[in-house]
Formats: sequence, structure tokens, C-alpha cells
Amino acid sequence: MTQEPSPCDLLVGADLILTLDASGTILHDGAIAVRDRAIVDIGPAAELARRWTPASTIAGKGRIAMAGLVNVHNHTPLMITRGMIEDLGLAPMYTPGVPQGHWLSEEDAYALSRLGLYEVLRAGCTTVVDFYRYPQALARAASELGLRAVIAGRVHDAEPGALATGKHSYSRAIGEASLRENAELIETWNGHDDGRIRCDWAPHAPDTCSDDLLREIKKLADAHGGNIHTHLSQLPAEVAAVKERTGLTPPQLMDKLGLLNERLIAAHCIHMDPSDIALCGRSKMTVAHAPIGNAKGGRIAPIMELQEAGARIALCTDTFSGDMIEAMRWAISMQRIHRQGHVLDARTVLGWGTRAGAEAIGLADKVGSLEPGKRADIVLLDSRSPTLAPMIDGYGVLVHGASGHDVDTVIVDGRIVVAGGRLTQADGDAIVAEARARANALWRRAGRQPVG
Repeated sequence: MTQEPSPCDLLVGADLILTLDASGTILHDGAIAVRDRAIVDIGPAAELARRWTPASTIAGKGRIAMAGLVNVHNHTPLMITRGMIEDLGLAPMYTPGVPQGHWLSEEDAYALSRLGLYEVLRAGCTTVVDFYRYPQALARAASELGLRAVIAGRVHDAEPGALATGKHSYSRAIGEASLRENAELIETWNGHDDGRIRCDWAPHAPDTCSDDLLREIKKLADAHGGNIHTHLSQLPAEVAAVKERTGLTPPQLMDKLGLLNERLIAAHCIHMDPSDIALCGRSKMTVAHAPIGNAKGGRIAPIMELQEAGARIALCTDTFSGDMIEAMRWAISMQRIHRQGHVLDARTVLGWGTRAGAEAIGLADKVGSLEPGKRADIVLLDSRSPTLAPMIDGYGVLVHGASGHDVDTVIVDGRIVVAGGRLTQADGDAIVAEARARANALWRRAGRQPVG
């Protein structure tokens, strides 16, 4: 007796499916069945057509399916610095005359966050870690556009005006205000959107947070759970300031205060000596590798050494671009330059941008690969694009040939949020126009006349 097909919400077809599971399963002419926001079946398209009756179907011809990308470190309101900070040479918080942080209103942060999230979503990122001032504006933007997000505030007690002139001056009032902002975010948004929005704690960096503030964050984060997000050994100025204040390197200070552990996700990790690298490796912390931002600042992180020492590696774009596929290419190229040899490959960096990121933020049971039981976070690329031909190795052509512009459809939690390269939950053109207007006004206040 033939079994009747079961109902499902969506049946997604593809000429090629890169599941990115632990076995590296690849399916040709495959399909993915989605029901109640989760993947319920994956396999040959002909078999799934017999097993399922979908409410909606996405045809597979000319499509490559893969798991949604996981971006483990970002500050979307800093989209305001695009095309400027790259030639100014330093991270925005340390650079004079850059309209960021305390220059922004909450509505500025919201408009710029929508722009940044639009870009990462359009480029196939379904999960993003995003932290900055006005974190509730970031959470609101992620909720509206339909991403899966881990949101935090930017906690620090260093005075931003002094920091931009190369001085470290700490203010109890600034620290208390940023702690309160992060606490209110957690109270309001943690678990929002059926769990799609999660909130964590994020001390900005060891030099912009006093020891007392770092101790307080550790206490709060231990009570809350989740991850702690930060920058670590990003700049020589950070290393020098921490050594002057404490006599320790940034990793040594974080270790002394109990923050250097498997819950820590730290961006950059550039200016480290061998003992720092060994310490990070023993801690099993995760490096949020930002190859594009690092390279644009003339820096290369010792990623291979950190991985060999035992640290975990995940990928991020850190504001400079929303394109995780581009970041994968930069990751390979910069490490090959650093090691003067053939290191890394497409499969490894694609894992950094999916499974490793999901593991780092504690969502490996939900995202990072296409498997039954996981959330339906799926990206479809247009395989008819000239950048995806010829396709001898699907992993290789995706990482070395494709870009976020080849993404056609993005599904988060079983809901289509990008179709035909366009947002379904918001007006992309309006997002760009609003962000541009606010950025232009802020740069004018900073004394720079926008050109173009």
C-alpha cells in the first residue's frame, strides 16, 4: 500500500545542495522539506516529491542551496564609516572626527543598523552577532528584517573623546550607563521573536574597560549565560594601554579576570606574542576572524597559529563589508601571505562561516548546516551566474568565485526574507535612502562634506 504524502509548509529544490554537515554531504538534484520553521526532510528531489505535499514550492532549476551563513561579530551602525575609516587607519572608536558612538541618536543607530543588516542578509547571512550603542535599536532592526541575531550593547567606561586623542580616561558614569543599556536590552529583548533574538554581554575591549568594569561584566554574564563578545589585541595602542595599566597583555588580563574561556568570542587577536597565542589556545576561546577589516588596516592575525594552539576560529565581517563569501576569500589569501605557503581551503573557511560560528554562539543544534531537526535557515544562489561556472568543485567555486550578489533567496526560520535578491519584510530602497541621509548629516556635523 502506497503511503500518502505528508503536508509541509515549503519544499525547496536545488540542482546542488551543500548541507555543510559533519560528513560534508552533497546532493545533486535535491530538495529540502520545511514544516513548522524546521527542516523535516532532505534528499533527492524525486523522493521528497513523493513524500511531501507542500503549501509552497521553490523550484530547483538553476539554484545552489546551502546553510545560512553565521557572522559572529558586527557593529551595523558603523556602516556610517564605510569608505572613510579604511583610509583613516584605525578602528572608529580610536579615530578623531569620526561620527560614531556618542555622536549618534537612537534613530540614527536604527537607520544605520537596518542598512547593515540589509547588506548581510542580502549576502546570505542568516545569523549575526551585532553589538553597539543603542542595542535595542539593533534588536528592533533585526526583528523587522527577519534575521536570527545575538545582540549586545557596547559596554565601556573609557571616555570616547579622550580615547580618540590617544588617551585612556575612565568614567564611572559612562560605565554605569553602558551597563544599564545592556541590562535593559536583555530584559526587553532576550528570547524575542520565538527565540530568534538572543542577547548577550559585550565589553568593548580590555583597554576601554577598567578592571572593575570587566569584573562586573563577568559577574553579570555568569548569571545570564550565553557568550561574552569583545575585541582583543586589535591595536598596538590597546596592548600598550593594558600593559601600562596592569603590567599584563590583553589576553593575560582577560585570563586573570576569568574572562578568557570557551564562552569568549574575541575579534581580531592580531598583536599577540607566542605566549598570548598559547594562552588563548588553552582557553578554547573563539577568535572572530575579521580578515577584511584587518587587511584594510594593514594587519594580519596569526589565525593558523591560534588554531594550531587550540583556539576555535569563526568568521565575521566586522562592519567593513556584509559579504561573508568575500570574507572567506580574504581569510584564505591573507593566511597564505602570512604563512608564505598553501594553507586553508574552501571547505575549511566555509565551515568557519557556518558550523564553527553556530558552535561558538551555542546554536549548533539549530543552525550551521542543513539537517532534519535544525531550523530552516537556507540560502539559495543563482547557479546560472557566470561567477559560478564552471562548477567542478561546488565548495571551491562558491568560495573563490561567488559573492553575496549571487544570492537569490534567503530563508530564516522557514520564512522567505529575501526573494529575487529583494527584501520581503522591508523596502530596501527606503532603507538605503534613510541611512544615506542620516550619515550625510552626521558627517557634515563632523566637518566633512559628503561627495557623491
